[in-house]
Parts: sequence; C-alpha cells; structure tokens
Amino acid sequence: SSSSTTTTTSNTSNTCSSHQKPPLFAYMSPEPIAVASLGQVYKARTHEGLDVAVKVQRPDGMALLATDTICFQLVLKAIEQVRKFTGQGGVGFSPGLLGNILERVARDMTGELNYYQEAQNGQWFEESLQFLGFVKTPVVVPEYSTDRILVTEWVKGHHLSSLSPEEGLAMTRMAVEACTASIVLTGFVHADPHEGNLMYDEDGNVVFLDFGLVSEVEEDVMEAFASGIQGCIAEDWTTVTKAFQATGFICTPILWKPNGPGDSSTFEPVGIDPETGEDLGIPQLSKELGEAMLQVEGGTSRFGALATVLNQKLSPRWKMQTPPYILLLIRTFLTLEGIAARVDPNFNIYEMALPWAVRRSLSPGTKQGVATLRSTLLTKDDKIQWSRLVELVEGNHATTTTTTAAASDDDDDDAVMETPEGDSSTTNTSSSSSSSSNDSAKTAAMKDAVWTLLGSPEGSALRQLLVDLDSVDLISRLLSKPGKKLRRQAIAALVVARSKRRRTRQKQSSSTTTSPEELGSTDTTTTHTTTTAATTSSSTTNHRLVRPVSKKSAQLRKKTIAM
Repeated sequence: SSSSTTTTTSNTSNTCSSHQKPPLFAYMSPEPIAVASLGQVYKARTHEGLDVAVKVQRPDGMALLATDTICFQLVLKAIEQVRKFTGQGGVGFSPGLLGNILERVARDMTGELNYYQEAQNGQWFEESLQFLGFVKTPVVVPEYSTDRILVTEWVKGHHLSSLSPEEGLAMTRMAVEACTASIVLTGFVHADPHEGNLMYDEDGNVVFLDFGLVSEVEEDVMEAFASGIQGCIAEDWTTVTKAFQATGFICTPILWKPNGPGDSSTFEPVGIDPETGEDLGIPQLSKELGEAMLQVEGGTSRFGALATVLNQKLSPRWKMQTPPYILLLIRTFLTLEGIAARVDPNFNIYEMALPWAVRRSLSPGTKQGVATLRSTLLTKDDKIQWSRLVELVEGNHATTTTTTAAASDDDDDDAVMETPEGDSSTTNTSSSSSSSSNDSAKTAAMKDAVWTLLGSPEGSALRQLLVDLDSVDLISRLLSKPGKKLRRQAIAALVVARSKRRRTRQKQSSSTTTSPEELGSTDTTTTHTTTTAATTSSSTTNHRLVRPVSKKSAQLRKKTIAM
C-alpha cells in the first residue's frame, strides 16, 4: 500500500525515500476516482483507519487559468472592434459586457484554486441551510489539508447513477429545495450542483460536494428571483418581466426595435407613461413573453424553456443582457433541471422551488419588497385581502389542492422530505406515481417554509403587517366557513414544527453533553440558537482552515446561522 502512495509522483517518492519518512496515508488509490480540469480526487485511508477523499490541485492549474483568460480577452477585444467598425455596436451584447462576464468567470475560477476557501465555503453552506434538516457537506480533515490539497472524510452514500428511481427522485427534490432556499433566502449558493457533486447518504440526506464555485446573492436579487418563480407558475408574465428588470437582465428603461427583429437600427426606449411613470415596455414585453412561453414545450415547468424563449425568440427584438453576477445562478438552475429530467421527465422545477419563493415573498428584506407585501395582502384601509392570503399560504394555485388534502391528514404531517416516501419501494415509477410523490413533497415543503416563518427572525415584516391590519376583519374571516381550511392548516403546521424541533433536539442530545431534561425545559428559540452556536464553534475549532473573511461574508454567515 505504501508503494501505491509513493508512486503518485516521482518527486514525492524520491523525497520520502531520502528522508526515510513513512507514507502520509496507510493507503491511497493508485488512480484518481474523479478527475476535473483543475484537480483530481483519490480515495485514501489514514493510519488511524479513517477513510478519506484527497483532492489534489494540478500543479499547472493557475498557469492554465491565466493562459485561457488572456486568450479569451484577446478574442473578445477583437470581436468588439469588429462590431464597432461594422456598425453593430448596438446590436446584441452591450459594449464591454462579454469582457465583464469573462472577468467574473476568471475571478470565480481563481477562487476554485484556494482550497482553504473551499473548505470554509462548505462549512458555511451547511450551516446556512441547517434549518432544512437534510443538507450535509463533507467533514474536512484539517491536519492533512493545505491550500492545494483538501482532505475530507469519505462520504458513505451514492451518486444518482447508483440510486433507485425513488431515491434519485428524493435526492433531486432535496437538492432543488436546498438550492432554491440558498438563492432566495440565504444568499449563499452552490453554483455547480451537477450529478457528480451530489450524493444521497445512508441517512437519507443530500450531500453537496465541491465548493470551489459559489455565488453570493444580494437581497433585491433574491426577492426578484422569488417573484419570478411565482410568476412563472401563475403564468403572470408581467411579474416575470418586472423580475427580469429588477435583476438587470432587461434594461431600465426597456429597449426594443419597434419594426421587429429585422430592423437594422439600434435599440430604443419603448417610452414612459407621463401620468403613472410606468415603463410602457413592460406590458408589451409581457404580452410577447406570454405568447412565446405558450408555444414552447415546458414553458411553465422548465427553466431551460424560459432561457430558449429569451435567447431565441425575444432577444432579436428586445434589448437583453446577462449581468455577470447572475451567470452562476442561471447555471445552478439549468444544472438541477438536467438532473431532474433524468429522474422524472414531468418534474416541475418551479413548483418544487415554490415554497421557498413564497417564504421570501413573505419575508422581504428591502423597502420595495415590504411595500409589495403590504399591497399584496392588505387593502389601503388595512383590511386583509383574503383570496390573496389563501393563495400565498396554500402555495399558489399549483399546490392548493394537495395542501388542503394534506392538512386534513394528521398522519402525513411529519413528512419533511428526509427520506423517500414510505412505500416508494413498492410503487411503480410511472409518471402518475411520481406526480403524486412530488405533490406530497411540495406540500411538506410548503408547510415547512411558510408556517414556520412567523416565529423566525425573517418574519418581522409579516408580523408588523399583522399588527397593522384590521384584526376584527381578520378574526371574522378566520371564524367563517371559508377560513376553516386555513385554521386546520395552521394547527397541522404547528404540529409539524413541534415534531421537527423535538427530533432535532433528540439528535443534538445524542452528540452533546446536554441532558434531554435540560433540552426539554429550555425555551425553543434559545435552544435552537445555543445548539447552532455550539455547532458553529465546534466546526471552527476543528477546521483550522479558517481565514479572515470579508465584512459581507461575515454578515451573511451571521444571518444564515440565525435561521
């Protein structure tokens, strides 16, 4: 076994033999188990008997990246010059946009070469999504790790190709939930969740691997993504158009070619309504977007269909651009959708993402978001807009039926997407059973996302709204016959939340010195905060790979831990 280790490179073997040092590992696979452009992964075993994954950076990784970046910069400069002299400067991409995108990609890939940062990214990601209860990342072994070698404990689990259809579907749903929650709630996103970076472990959790490529999302972008997801499901193309404008994907004011795609002139503003100040391009673009989405396959269920419509059908007439910061977010959704298509051709990524999009809409972090929430749920005289409240709570029209059904069945209240559905091993994999399974998962996720909001720090805007509303009007509606379903859902959700907290405390008590009696007598909020802080402290102590971080990252970590 020592020979297989020392033959990894000739230089290493010569050094070890000359100094008569024992091999670093008791065993290392002679060939890599995974190969990427910037590194390779080997399986090894420490002398203490711990199985680990050893990620080794290619010696020429930085040189390759620098060379590629320079080549692309030269090509893009040439393209821009050609477009300028041929009079196409206003057609297609904005001047400098491609260069900015290249800069962003190069910067992100440079970050992939820092294994200290990758180790920290994985820790942050798991901590930020701790409230889901099913997201894990590999445990770093710091004493073997450097800035170019990352050693983590071996994950006992399987990739998608080795899973049963039911397990594959469960893992995919959890991955979509986790990535959506990170995009619209925590703002710390795994930007490369392809099949090789996802595993389903022995405890039914989804394990994310490889945190070299991550993205941080601002509050306003999170809110825009959330509203866009809801708009796609509801086929509200005006909301989707406004979401595009808020993210910078569409210009402000909106630009177009009045005479159609064949017009050789430059883009020009559609105009502004002199009375309302509204961009006149919004209703026109919304109309064309809706018509195009109805013509393409999977228009309201697949993110790829939306990308096709924007790039092929609308961009010749409407001025569009891809801000560099949003590239990784688009990549995340498209990658997840590709995985989902393999396990279930009818998988609707928007519907699975909906619960956390709704939660973001109900917990805005910007002034504009708060104003939108108030206008959505309250009238000008602070009376509740009942139909809109029910629509939001029940997950919009896409999940209203399944949520109502689940609310009347207390036996289903504890299903929170931790494992595949109980009888999945005995059911066939037809589209109807997959649809039923997805509906159950969406219902559980909706309860988890929305009903736990009022007691969380992010629910402050919603709590303030409840303080301001006409309480007499609300109580009368809740006591009415139409309010019966909502009352039952609230009770069921409280049962779910309490059961989940109890299971969390039981897991924590098994790994800490705190007795079950002490946990049981502690206030729920205090217990959650204390145990989370203890976990964070322990992780920081064990992972000596922590380096100084930016103020923004520190704030992000503080915010996500509070969840």
